[in-house]
Amino acid sequence: MKERDKKRSSIISVSGNVIAIIQVVVLLFLCMSGYGYLIHPSACPWLVSLSLAFGGLLLIYVALALIMLVVYPSRGWKSLLGLIVCFGPIRTYFPVNPKFVDENDSVLKVMSYNVDNFSQDDSHAHTTMMEYLKSCSADILCMQESDYYEPSYLKDSVLSRWKYVDKTMLHTNALVIGSHYPILDKCIVKGPDASHGAVIYRLLYGQETISVVNCHFVSNTISGHDKLLFKRIIKSPKKNEVKQGMPYLALKVDSAGVSRARQVDQLMPVIKMLKGAIILCGDLNDSPMSYVHGQLEKVLDDAYVSGGNGPGITYHEAGMYFRIDHIFCSKHWKVVKSYVDNDISSSDHYPMYTWLQKK
Repeated sequence: MKERDKKRSSIISVSGNVIAIIQVVVLLFLCMSGYGYLIHPSACPWLVSLSLAFGGLLLIYVALALIMLVVYPSRGWKSLLGLIVCFGPIRTYFPVNPKFVDENDSVLKVMSYNVDNFSQDDSHAHTTMMEYLKSCSADILCMQESDYYEPSYLKDSVLSRWKYVDKTMLHTNALVIGSHYPILDKCIVKGPDASHGAVIYRLLYGQETISVVNCHFVSNTISGHDKLLFKRIIKSPKKNEVKQGMPYLALKVDSAGVSRARQVDQLMPVIKMLKGAIILCGDLNDSPMSYVHGQLEKVLDDAYVSGGNGPGITYHEAGMYFRIDHIFCSKHWKVVKSYVDNDISSSDHYPMYTWLQKK
């Protein structure tokens, strides 16, 4: 009996050591994923795709930590140290803000939405989106990938709720703004390719001028075939598909991440020159752990981190669930609330809302 207990104790001890080693390895990757934004993607391109894995790595680490706490309570508490080390990235990825919205005239409601060219290939999704936009109560609406309709039809029908509407074409891509406030002027900041960039609007908000930046960063160029490949790998991984497919997809994401880094490097000097209150909306095609996000956070606040709850997934197609759409604001604003509306799935992106109050 004693021999059996001794053997059992030995197995438990070895198992604990194995779990601890795995946990250290996961923590190492979690730190690289969470703090990779500090390094320019041109120096370490693979950090781009690793940043997208932060949520999965966090889930694995928490699961291992719970096992250690339950099975090995005397040493399991050390697992909490890893969560402390990554507290900043965890807070950015999964914010918690128990706030109540004060719906009054002084609160500005902003919405950012990649409409996937109004889902014109799917009549039901298209109709649903049109009805959704026509009933939207945002004061300022910024849309990306919003080509298809002529500017006159956009203003008179789709966006008739907004008095001021502007459509800017970037080659085959369109950036659109709908505003209750007069648009004084705009300027275009081109990206590394013809179809991506940013439009900076100056709006008359009460008695002052504010800047609204609507941007679309370089896409990951993930095709329909690539999405199906990723979905198969996630659902039923096969050795050959994982071995060949994952490096292929990661290479695409990493290459695009380098281009997005150059794009934000071009945009940042312009943002720093803007005077007064700033709101930046858009599909950045990058996660909260990315270099792009880190650069913008040097001068602007992530509204979702300040006023949202949970991971705030905005992209939701083919097993890919990421927060790649963002709203930022300058210190002139107080973030009252921010959330992602996942009740409308007509596009491959969910719209993001933020309520702002002038300080």
